[in-house]
Amino acid sequence: MQRKDYLYQHYTWSELAEVVKRQPVVVLPVGSVEDHGPHLPLDTDNFLIWNVCEEAAKRASGDILLLPIIPYGFETHHMDFPGTIDIQMEHLLHFVLDVTKSVAHHGFRRILIADGHGSNMPNLDLVARRTCLETDAECVKTAWWQLLTVDPEFLPRWRESKFPGGCAHA
Repeated sequence: MQRKDYLYQHYTWSELAEVVKRQPVVVLPVGSVEDHGPHLPLDTDNFLIWNVCEEAAKRASGDILLLPIIPYGFETHHMDFPGTIDIQMEHLLHFVLDVTKSVAHHGFRRILIADGHGSNMPNLDLVARRTCLETDAECVKTAWWQLLTVDPEFLPRWRESKFPGGCAHA
């Protein structure tokens, strides 16, 4: 296996103690396993958020440290579709908060929660807020589709269907 310097899990604990001195942005991708129509796999949200985060980390020249993805999310409304994995709101909130607080405990002060599934957003918003209140870290959340609006000219050029209109992955 080739070591990737932007992956949190590729460091030893003693190496990570040195990495924290650089204060990279620690990015935590959160996805889901759910239906996406009959034509897309259950891991579509994981695939999208992981690839966006990994590409950003590759391009950031050491300014991003990418945590392993949390591959499950809040899916109660998708449970009629076989294959969906549902994590209840309270469990998701506490699990992700445990991760962000652990990272903050070890001295990282900039945390970005990157969401790949819309129904995770309210929980992740609370996690980011609580992380800020309960630790010395700054924590924010975003979603890959929110990044599409950074350049107002991008979305009309990128879309294949008539603009304006919806922008989805299924």
